[in-house]
Parts: sequence; structure tokens; C-alpha cells
Amino acid sequence: MVKRFLGVEVSFQYLYFAVLTVVLIIDKTGGIFCCFLASFFHELGHLVAIILLRQKVHRVEFSVFDIKICSSYKVPFFKELIIVLSGVTFNFILFIIFYKISTIFALANLFIGIFNVLPVSTLDGGQAINILLSRYFNQKVSDLVLNILTIVVSIPIFTMGIIILLNTGYNFSFLLLGIYLFITPIYNKGVFSRGNYD
Repeated sequence: MVKRFLGVEVSFQYLYFAVLTVVLIIDKTGGIFCCFLASFFHELGHLVAIILLRQKVHRVEFSVFDIKICSSYKVPFFKELIIVLSGVTFNFILFIIFYKISTIFALANLFIGIFNVLPVSTLDGGQAINILLSRYFNQKVSDLVLNILTIVVSIPIFTMGIIILLNTGYNFSFLLLGIYLFITPIYNKGVFSRGNYD
């Protein structure tokens, strides 16, 4: 489903809403919902930076794996770096603000911030590294370095997920996280796209 809002295309996958609905039904503690909310504020951080730096957005996509802000316009190096890192910055600011007000929401923001700063190809940390590498090397070298970093980060998380699941018998969150880190580069065809902010 695609709608236009203030000249920006907004694309929703029905599966995104289905997953969100299931989460709201089964999430008794509110932790997963807080993570969804922290993810929303993460994207809002990117949008605020884009607006403040007077850049343009042509599409916002809500999919099962992520929320993506797409811009087909060329963004200068330093501005792009600021935009990419603004999402995690927003999460860390919210963590500080909400730490004494709502611990669960504060910790959700901390988790989303730390998770997105990982040097994985599809996350903000990986995108920031790609922007820096692309300044000195060609895209093939940047992609190779990021794919190696993605594997190096994903394997311990995936392994820890298996250990936690075997020890607890029910906690599969880290295992899902490891699978997510492996799948997202494949889902996004393993190639970093400049002007896309997750």
C-alpha cells in the first residue's frame, strides 16, 4: 500500500502491521512494544536531521525487517554522516531523558541505539563505515569490508542465541537477532545504498 503525504511516498507492507498486531497481543511486559516505539523514534531522528540539514526525502518504507527512509538526491559527505548517525543519537538522548521516568522505554532506546551502531552492512554503524570507506576506496572494497564485519558480528550473537536458548529453553531473542543480522544483507541484496537510512 502506497500513500502520499506532504509530497513524500509512504509505503506500508501489510505484513508489518500483522507482525505489530501479533506483538501487541502477545507482549505482556510491553518490552517488545517499547522496542517498536524506540525504532520509530530512531527513524524520526533521521527525519529530523534530514529536515534540519535541508535535504529531501522521496519515500518512507515500512517493511517487516525495517523502516527505511529513501532519498534519491545527492547528499554531501558530512551531512550524510550526520543523517546516518542521527537515529542512534536520538535513541541515546531518549535513554538519558526517560531513564528515571520509564526504565523499560529507556532500556529499549539503549538497546535499539547499541544494536544500530553495530558495524553491520544494513545498520547505521555499517552505513557510517561505508560512507567513510567510500571516501577513500571503491564500492567493491567497501562492500567486502562490510560483509566481513557483518559475519564477524553476526556469528557470536547467533552462537550466544543458541547457548541462551539451550540454557533457558524459551529465550530465543538473541537467536532471532543473529538470524536477523544474517538475513538483512541478503534481503537488501548485500549492497549498501547511499541515501537510504534505516
